[in-house]
Amino acid sequence: MVKTIRNGISFTESELVARVPDVGDGGKFVEVPLVQRIDPIFGSRARFIESSKLMPETKPDTSELNSSIGFCPFCPENVDLVTFPFPDEIVPTGKIRFGKSLVVPNVMAYSSYSAVGVYDTTRHFIGIDEFSPEIIFDVLSAMLVHARFVRTFDQEVQYSSVNANYLWPSGSSLVHPHMQSSHDYVPLAKQATLIDRCAAHHLETGRSLLTDLVAAELDGARYIASIGSVHFLAPYAPSGFREVWAIVGDATDLIDISLDSTQALAEGIALVLSAYSKWNLASFNFALTGGGNFGAKNGFNPLLRIVARSNPDIQYRSDVTYFEKMYDEAMLDLYPENTAADLRQMFDQA
Repeated sequence: MVKTIRNGISFTESELVARVPDVGDGGKFVEVPLVQRIDPIFGSRARFIESSKLMPETKPDTSELNSSIGFCPFCPENVDLVTFPFPDEIVPTGKIRFGKSLVVPNVMAYSSYSAVGVYDTTRHFIGIDEFSPEIIFDVLSAMLVHARFVRTFDQEVQYSSVNANYLWPSGSSLVHPHMQSSHDYVPLAKQATLIDRCAAHHLETGRSLLTDLVAAELDGARYIASIGSVHFLAPYAPSGFREVWAIVGDATDLIDISLDSTQALAEGIALVLSAYSKWNLASFNFALTGGGNFGAKNGFNPLLRIVARSNPDIQYRSDVTYFEKMYDEAMLDLYPENTAADLRQMFDQA
């Protein structure tokens, strides 16, 4: 095990060796190197397999998704008929519109307060290569407006996040792209871990954990770029394929993310999704996590995590095996340094 500490952040890596039969050499056993890393922020683990190809080699055909088949609640002929307004005492306008986006109450009881943000009510499907910064900025801005309304109405609620599933491998049940939010009296599991670790680091050092992570990675192989006050990097021990993080340096919770930082997040997300398309990836999740009412006291910075999921092909493997689901340890064939190097060019050219 090798541990390196930079700017108070510990990067831990173990080199392992697997002995497996070589199918190209009559089953003769050979040694294959493995690497396990421990994430310095969440404490989760990832292991990297060399000479494996877990990622898709061809682009999936999603053309049939462009035509609406059956009933879609978010398409223009239905969206105003089947979605409901928020109570007036929470959202005075009833529904929240920003550009072509629309934010309405979530009919699924995931959290004490939850909303659905439809990226574009005029289009049934947006391909992964069609997410412009404008599309993302509009719906993300509207979701943050809703977050501020909720937190003003009920000041006991402090744990907010804005999240996205895109296509069914990510857990989405609808093709029409949308986001979901969670505002609650208790944090989500990894949100609690992140807040606790930020608080402990701030108590010990007086500094922000995620700001220290940025400083530790700034000139390294995993750092991608900054847009305004938002820093983009590939995490040391990713939770899945081609994961990217964005740290909002000038905020402590979702409700104080500025319009400039919202724009920066939108531009960065659009670049990452464009890269996913280039890499033949077609599904993703993202999570934008806030630090709650005590975010400033705990030295918290909002964290966006975006990760590619399995492709919507019948023949393609799931990206969640017992390693991920049961042991919270990702099995990957690509190092984050590769992801950062590939993305750095795209950010530089934007």
